[in-house]
Amino acid sequence: MRLELAGKALQSEFLAAVEEHSGQNVSACYQCGKCTGGCPVQPDLDLSPSRVLRFVQLGLEDKALSNETIWCCAACGTCTSRCPIGIDLVSIMDTLRAFAERKGISPPGKGDTVWTFFRSFLDGVRQFGRLSEVALMGSYNINSGRLYTNVIKAPWFVLRSKLGIMPHKIERIERLERVFQRIEEIEKK
Repeated sequence: MRLELAGKALQSEFLAAVEEHSGQNVSACYQCGKCTGGCPVQPDLDLSPSRVLRFVQLGLEDKALSNETIWCCAACGTCTSRCPIGIDLVSIMDTLRAFAERKGISPPGKGDTVWTFFRSFLDGVRQFGRLSEVALMGSYNINSGRLYTNVIKAPWFVLRSKLGIMPHKIERIERLERVFQRIEEIEKK
């Protein structure tokens, strides 16, 4: 499928880079809106998934990389399962986040909070091999600058044995570390 604007085929280095990195044919999207219709987080986002794809198609790099939608995507795959031509939007959102990070573009709006939580979660899993609620809460509070968020609720959870104080580390955590290292190598390519 070719996009034409005033009789000229629209070519974009940005579009080509996104298609190459994600392995998806973004140009094939005909904006049916099924991805947006099924997106569970779309009502809370500034742009719909289909609009982000349109920005990529048109080569509007700044708009495609500086919105909260790419950072708040839950990667649930509903959009991908609903796409009539099989475009993997999750892969495209991952690609756009990676491009934004390389360009030093910070997540705007709610995207900053979501991304801080995501990084705190992954850091905890990497350190302990599993989710540690205390580590997650501490890391998120420190990294988000919201030091006292949920601190009032924590004693209640501890007293009722709903929240462990000491995180438990899995055995052979070095295996998990190798997985993280492989993923980092792949992301650098």
